[in-house]
Amino acid sequence: MRNLRVVLTVLAAVAVVAAGLVVVRLVTGSPNGAAPASSWGTPTPTRSPRNDVERLEQQYKLVDRTRPDRTEVHRRSDNELVATLTVGARTVVVAGPERRFSEPSSTPAEIESTSWVRVAPEPWQTRRGKDEEFVGWLLDQIEDEDPPIDVLAATMQYLADAPDGRNDEGVRYIGDAGFGYVHSADERDGADFYDYLEIPWEFSDSGKKKPSERWDRDLDCSGFVRLIYGYRFGLPLFNDPVSTTVDGLPRTASSMASYARSVLVAAGRTPGKAPADLSALQPGDLVFFSLHKEDPNLITHSGIYLGKDEDGGMRFVSSRETVDGPTFGDVNGDGVVDSGYFGERLRRVIRL
Repeated sequence: MRNLRVVLTVLAAVAVVAAGLVVVRLVTGSPNGAAPASSWGTPTPTRSPRNDVERLEQQYKLVDRTRPDRTEVHRRSDNELVATLTVGARTVVVAGPERRFSEPSSTPAEIESTSWVRVAPEPWQTRRGKDEEFVGWLLDQIEDEDPPIDVLAATMQYLADAPDGRNDEGVRYIGDAGFGYVHSADERDGADFYDYLEIPWEFSDSGKKKPSERWDRDLDCSGFVRLIYGYRFGLPLFNDPVSTTVDGLPRTASSMASYARSVLVAAGRTPGKAPADLSALQPGDLVFFSLHKEDPNLITHSGIYLGKDEDGGMRFVSSRETVDGPTFGDVNGDGVVDSGYFGERLRRVIRL
């Protein structure tokens, strides 16, 4: 009987220790009982990844956010945000080396930014996180230590006194651009990207168009946006008027705001009012204004949001008559979307 009691005592002690080990493992594996940040957040077992999808899951955590719907990519080692992808949009903001944008001829403001704006091969959908080709592209953008020029840096190549540059085909595709806009009813809208480039362009909806000699080296506001996102970064371009959503950039600012396939970031409660909340803006977004004196509902101007300057002003770049070309300066109105002349006239923000 005494031996039986000893055996039972030993078994009981073993059971208590085992139970304690189980409790410790549960607490260690899930502190405070917290669930993963999203369905993507659970790391795979540590081993050499077989492909880019497994490497993304092992080294990064994908967290889904809303307003607008988007996915944040955080590095697991330090939880740093390294990329933001918006559902339904091709523009992706990637964390990269810090750089400074300045335009001393038009403003004392400077923008320090670590945001690099890329154009993805397809609009982001969460299922693309399992697409080997898309994930490979994303990892290349995140991990490139010497990143190529992005959307924001490209806009700076057309400001006052920007040096000329030619591509492999001999086309002068960068350099100081002037402003060209319609001044009479019998002329077309203004200087488009191919007028600036001084080359003919074959449009899928209207055939070949020749550049205007009047507007060589000039851009109107929408022509500037089309030069950057279309000619430089590959979004499809349309020439004829549109009345339905298109996968690309229509010709005019009002058509872009209404019909370019995109994600709505901000808009006023009525067409003639400025948006009340601009907190969702990110660099690369398209901003649209009503500069028409008699019709506050009519969108007549477009630009590209750059980010906040050192005083917190939300700077945008656009081609304007006041400085004869692209600028983010303060000539005839501060070049910000959150106050002043342009802030009062901002109507809509979209993400391509």
